[in-house]
Amino acid sequence: MRVAVEKVLLVFMSLTLMPMFPSSVIDDGTMTVGFLLALICSGLVEWCGGVSAHAWMICVAYVFGVLAFPQWCVFLPLIAYDSARLSWISRRTAGPWEARMGTVAGWLCLAPVFIWLARYWYGTAYHIVDAAIPQASAVMPLLATVVLLGFALGSVRAKSSSSRRALRRVRDRARERSRHVRLRLSDVEEERARAVRMATLGERTRIAREIHDNVGHVLTRAIMQSQAGKVVADAMGNAAAAEGFTSLNATLNDAMTLVRRSVHDLEDNGTDFAAQIADAAGSFDGLSPDFAVTLTNDITSAPAPVSRCFATTIREALSNVIRHSHARTATVMLRDFPAIWQLVVLDPGPARNDDSSSVSETAMSDTDEGLRGMGLADIEVRVRALGGTSLCGPYRDGWRVFVSVPKAPWVRDSGGHESDHEQTSSPKET
Repeated sequence: MRVAVEKVLLVFMSLTLMPMFPSSVIDDGTMTVGFLLALICSGLVEWCGGVSAHAWMICVAYVFGVLAFPQWCVFLPLIAYDSARLSWISRRTAGPWEARMGTVAGWLCLAPVFIWLARYWYGTAYHIVDAAIPQASAVMPLLATVVLLGFALGSVRAKSSSSRRALRRVRDRARERSRHVRLRLSDVEEERARAVRMATLGERTRIAREIHDNVGHVLTRAIMQSQAGKVVADAMGNAAAAEGFTSLNATLNDAMTLVRRSVHDLEDNGTDFAAQIADAAGSFDGLSPDFAVTLTNDITSAPAPVSRCFATTIREALSNVIRHSHARTATVMLRDFPAIWQLVVLDPGPARNDDSSSVSETAMSDTDEGLRGMGLADIEVRVRALGGTSLCGPYRDGWRVFVSVPKAPWVRDSGGHESDHEQTSSPKET
């Protein structure tokens, strides 16, 4: 908009100088053609100035036209304005040579003015009158001033536009750096929070282990001693002592139950399900150069017994894939359904030659438990202890381990009795 206003101002000043020309020059169509050509040249400069390195040739062509039609020089301020702007535009869109040519084109706009002065002085000295030449003493200083003004305005406007563009680039770079800094700070904060969480989980696990190893064993010894004391008191016929040992035994059992609940609550809170599953699935990476495990985990959290069961199942299933299959890949999928947690380990096969007969026999007789490996039996025992079901057998050309554990016992016991479920289902872990 500012460029358009300045161009209109220069055109107005040029039209103001037209009455100083002889009426014969103004009345014919030559001046109108020059005015239209000046507008066309200015429009072409605006159109191709930012994309072409040779836009300065448009300004030079108009200057040569002024040499043929001297009265067109009244519109040179507009051409000088565009030439000055081209010198700055070419610095960012073309090379330094094109930028210098824009400056040269601007200064060439003064050449016709000086040529007119020379013709006027020559005609005055030799008494040669040219009707196309106005009174040089009145017009030429004003015209030269307006041409210089147009060149100066164009330079200032182009420099201002260049400065604004540079400022925008600086602001864009600053905003980009700010975004990168915020992203880095966010990553650092996430990493710090993750480290704090892992440290907290590790500390909870350590505390649970120490309570289990120290307090649990002491309470177990005290329970056994109270039971032995009750037996001795009964044998000696001391009813009061036997009743006291019975009461002591009940109190110690309650204390053991509370300790178990606290230990398992700490252990549950100290279990990172995703990390435990990822560690189990990645434990076989690098064991074979061409073997890869694809893990898809939709479960965000689960009780510690379920986490241990799934991690152990994954390790056992992947171990069987490596030992009994030619497969180069294995797929581990964990899905979180409304009522169950589901684990599927797929072995695409094919089976090794030495295992093909056993695989086919297993497929023919699902009731023959003797053909199952100890690992598959352990999987079934662990899953049944949690109230779940497991299905291990051939699937297409390979093998599949399918495990599902219901959520109902854990949801029902979410008030802190998850440890009781684990105690009754897997007493070896107490």
